[in-house]
Amino acid sequence: MQEVPLYTGDLDRELAVVSRNRMAEKVTGGLSITEKMPCPSWGIPATRCRLGALLAKKEGTVCGDCYALKGRYRFDKVQAKLEERYKGLFDPLWTPAMVHLIRWCCDRYFRWFDSGDVQGENHLQNIVTIAEAVPDVQMWLPTREAETVRKVGEFPPNLTIRLSANKIDGKAPDWPMTSVVRRAGGEGYACPSRTQGNSCRACRACWDRDVENVVYTLH
Repeated sequence: MQEVPLYTGDLDRELAVVSRNRMAEKVTGGLSITEKMPCPSWGIPATRCRLGALLAKKEGTVCGDCYALKGRYRFDKVQAKLEERYKGLFDPLWTPAMVHLIRWCCDRYFRWFDSGDVQGENHLQNIVTIAEAVPDVQMWLPTREAETVRKVGEFPPNLTIRLSANKIDGKAPDWPMTSVVRRAGGEGYACPSRTQGNSCRACRACWDRDVENVVYTLH
């Protein structure tokens, strides 16, 4: 698997470059804007998940019923856009391009990976660099890449890394902020989206570092 390059450039200088002629959108594939989310998001194909692609083949796992492998995500146009974003990860200007887009498009919140997952330590470290450059935007990053998260180790206060349990009704990972999928109930904050049109509306629990565990009901 190709390694995402670690960003080591001059951020201020390259921000000036990517701000011209919609270059930031060309490099990153742009951001997603959906009615159900309270903010822009960014993602790659679920088939590019390093761990999730393996779990998707196993019954009883959350990835075995992944929303990003069905519905509108299966449309050719959507997959082409997600693949475009994946390929952009290897552009040396990806990090400043994301900083520019988040500064331009986001008010207070941003979500990483409405589809897909972290592609290794360099990728996650680049995301840390982005978060540090936009401290006024609270970011939520759900992931199953626990080993990568623990290797990187430290994260800015505006980047909420929420480790996700792999199995339906499984135990929450050993991490300060987690999420689980349950058939019914469970200890933690119950996601209210199912009772409000599958929308976050005013809820921001997933972004809130004081919320230890978010429980999503299987549907």
